[in-house]
Amino acid sequence: MSDSKSVNLFHRHGVPSFLEGIYQGRFEWDMISNFVAQDSADEKAGDAAVERLTDILRNRVNPTAVDATRELPEGLLEELRRTGFLNLQDSPDIGGLGLSSYNTFRVVQAAASWSVPVALVLGIQTAVGSGTYLRALPPGELHSYVEQRLLDGIISGSADTEPAGASNSARRTRAVPTDDGEAFLLTGEKIHIGNGPIADIVTVSAMLDEDGQDRPRLFFVETSDPGFSIRSRHEFMGVKGFPNAALVLDGVRVPRERMIVEVDPDTEVRITAELTMAVVRGRLHLITAPSLAISKLCLEWSRNFVNRRTIDGRPLGAREEIQHMVSSTMADVFAIQALAEWSLLPADQPDLGLNVAFEQNVTKAISAEICWRAADRTMDLLAGEGFETAPSKARRGAPALPLERFYRDARNLRISGGVSFLLQFWAARMSQFTYYGPDHAGQSAALSQDGGQQPCTDGLDPLNADHLRFAAAETRRLGAACQKFAADHPAPGLYEHQHRLIAFSRIADEILTMSVVLAKAARLHHEGRTEAQDLAAIYCAHARDRLAALWRQAEPVTAGPDHAAVSDAWLSGDDTYASLITGVITDVPPTADTHPGKR
Repeated sequence: MSDSKSVNLFHRHGVPSFLEGIYQGRFEWDMISNFVAQDSADEKAGDAAVERLTDILRNRVNPTAVDATRELPEGLLEELRRTGFLNLQDSPDIGGLGLSSYNTFRVVQAAASWSVPVALVLGIQTAVGSGTYLRALPPGELHSYVEQRLLDGIISGSADTEPAGASNSARRTRAVPTDDGEAFLLTGEKIHIGNGPIADIVTVSAMLDEDGQDRPRLFFVETSDPGFSIRSRHEFMGVKGFPNAALVLDGVRVPRERMIVEVDPDTEVRITAELTMAVVRGRLHLITAPSLAISKLCLEWSRNFVNRRTIDGRPLGAREEIQHMVSSTMADVFAIQALAEWSLLPADQPDLGLNVAFEQNVTKAISAEICWRAADRTMDLLAGEGFETAPSKARRGAPALPLERFYRDARNLRISGGVSFLLQFWAARMSQFTYYGPDHAGQSAALSQDGGQQPCTDGLDPLNADHLRFAAAETRRLGAACQKFAADHPAPGLYEHQHRLIAFSRIADEILTMSVVLAKAARLHHEGRTEAQDLAAIYCAHARDRLAALWRQAEPVTAGPDHAAVSDAWLSGDDTYASLITGVITDVPPTADTHPGKR
């Protein structure tokens, strides 16, 4: 493993990774048991930034009005720009706040707890904005250009997704060199572009013919350039008010020096490895921070609702099922918090010598799924009052908890930044199964064995000690199962088994989340805080139930139903299943723009 490129994008030679070990069947508890904590000085800096942003949001943003009008308040972006909140991690020398990765997370979380659309504007700037690229660009003309534009106070975004779908490796947008070779002409269409309607610069992915071979390239495009236009603003089921648009490029001229030159043109990703990791880390700000914020709100709203309700004179909170629901949401909040800390704090503390790139790659999908469980559970708990809008509640004098709005916003988080099941498949293909198969037979055979050693359970009560030993055993089971599956299904045919690969990926995710939850509980125990033991036990008990179901998908005992045959028959128009849609009107109804606004 001396050459990281021979393993995968996230491997760092000589730098240990906890999740990488899980992928290989090794449970390295000693690496995570001393769970990381935020530096006290950095924590104070984060407290101050959160307090300043909270004041701005309370004074300038009515989130209910943003949801109703589909527009951010006038002047808000300028104030966020002036105060540095549009450049959370950029240096103060170029108008930023210079926050650490974890404090950036905390700021976006605070914004999302008030208005998810505002948080997403900040998250786009942090995850895929020009400042992210600047930190990865080498000194030179492009670096100087981006730095100057940041000094100008630009808003930026990334234009990658196209109508044909984001999962395609190639892009239909084309870059054609001008006759003099000094520039490129970009032509194509992009959709679902965050900050698209308000951006001054977008990075555009396009295919470029280089010596007869198409290669994906990235270009910095000024939205004021001739040929650039906004086709329409998107309106989603949730996150209403978040500026998002379909963009058109019609022969936009981009100087050659504004193209990012790839270090490795053969990579599976469309940008350099360093930039890819910056974007992967940025998804924690864009998705995980709102996921944690919404989960925390659901927890508070659950308490608010349960404490004011009785059923036949008996407090609602005294009912067993209600206790299970509330405590499960408490454990889910604890889990996302632990994942965020483990995935970000080591990056802020390089002296720890830990590689958390693998964790950063999967935490987006894990946190979005946990958030959705918490939101859906809270909707069940509040029932009709949850489904009702906050203004409707206010009109009848009920507490105007905005669960309905955040429920819609939470659903977006499982899609934005990559649909969960695709991210899990890519994690299996680009990370987990790079350690198995004929090319890695000797390596995987050695790495998937850790001798069956039991991890030290210091700091855990007996119930959680059992959960820890279970996680270690599941890790060894996973390594052996992946090794056998790869041997039985050699690549490239291996990657046709998407459903089972996703199951293997999700098993690793569950083991990871159990582990960080237990590690944080152990650390808090040593600090004299024992309340986390119960939260960890609740989370791990549910995780074990989910793992049992996932193993049935990953290692089916018998052949399952023929999904392919049934699906193919339906998609081909075969009459066999025509009765499934009889009695309904399948015509697409006419549409009318009931909120034309600024389109």
